[in-house]
Amino acid sequence: MQVKVIKAGKRAKDYGSVEVAGSAPTVGQLKIAFEKHARVSRFRQSLKLQQSDETLVPLTDDSKLLVDYGVKSGSTLVFRDLGPQIGYRTVFVAEYLGPLLFVLGYAARPAFIYGAEAASQPLSHTALLGVAAWSLHFLKRELETFFVHRFSRPTMPLRNLFKNCIYYWSFGAVVGYPLCHPLYAGPTSDLQIKAGLALMGVSEFLNLCVHVQLRNMRPAEGSKERPIPKGPLFALVSCPNYTFEVLGWMADWALKKHRGYLKTYGDEYKKLRRKSIIPFIL
Repeated sequence: MQVKVIKAGKRAKDYGSVEVAGSAPTVGQLKIAFEKHARVSRFRQSLKLQQSDETLVPLTDDSKLLVDYGVKSGSTLVFRDLGPQIGYRTVFVAEYLGPLLFVLGYAARPAFIYGAEAASQPLSHTALLGVAAWSLHFLKRELETFFVHRFSRPTMPLRNLFKNCIYYWSFGAVVGYPLCHPLYAGPTSDLQIKAGLALMGVSEFLNLCVHVQLRNMRPAEGSKERPIPKGPLFALVSCPNYTFEVLGWMADWALKKHRGYLKTYGDEYKKLRRKSIIPFIL
């Protein structure tokens, strides 16, 4: 099959004819052929079929046959350069590694942040639990990236690396500083601490269960096939993994905020009989 490839817009360009081998070539084979023809990585390619009425049909599935999109010998395809790309897995590893290293770095109590005497002062029991919970969460994220997640696309735009890392790393910088500060005063109630840890543990486990189920619904890396999620975890919400993420982290913050109200307003606030985040429970 031979197709014509052009680039539209201000920097319009005619790439000429591209020969795609095989009797029934796929979109992926076309991208490989165009990569050799124009020296443009297949991961940077966005191709659309230009129809007779000038409408464009995106060729989105690399495994799909060209004829299924209506492409035939002599068809004209419009190319757009997606720009520099980076692997999805690489971005996930980088964005989760930052918060982990930030908090572990704060936990070492460096003198240039906390002062010369800070390193000799041990972290409180609550702070140690907080550092451990934070570290285990992001370690779980890293392990899921390598052994659980299956991605429908191999790459994303390089700019996403900086956007995602700024988002996640900022959390590490903001949360880690007060948590590891020598003057940090955590909760003193064993019940509250144990309840928070138990809720986080259950939430992290259920979050993992959802991720495993989503992985099993995608037959292979790169596949865009995924049926409607079903089962008890998806019975009431579309994204239970985020539900458990919120419960795992926001519960701790809510408990701290709740304690702040109790400390400030005392009996006046206790009379309201409020819970931190879950009515009647927590």
